[in-house]
Amino acid sequence: MTPENSESFNLTRMLHRWKWPRARNPQNADRDYTNLLRYTLQLAAEREIAADVLAELSELLERNAPAWYADEQHERVESALELLQRL
Repeated sequence: MTPENSESFNLTRMLHRWKWPRARNPQNADRDYTNLLRYTLQLAAEREIAADVLAELSELLERNAPAWYADEQHERVESALELLQRL
């Protein structure tokens, strides 16, 4: 899996695909670690963006309170925000 791939993130599958941790091969170890670190940082940035957007939408919904925005939807939004905070 590469950062450009739109496939959903699954760390276990990614590490298995990369056969991580690999046997120490000095030629590939640094490159593999760099790729994994870059991908991890990209995921963290994308998570942060998603959390910010969801928080902003939540605030708009709370402020404008449309008729269809009931307790169930509010709880789902809050659960999603908590999940994003834990990641």
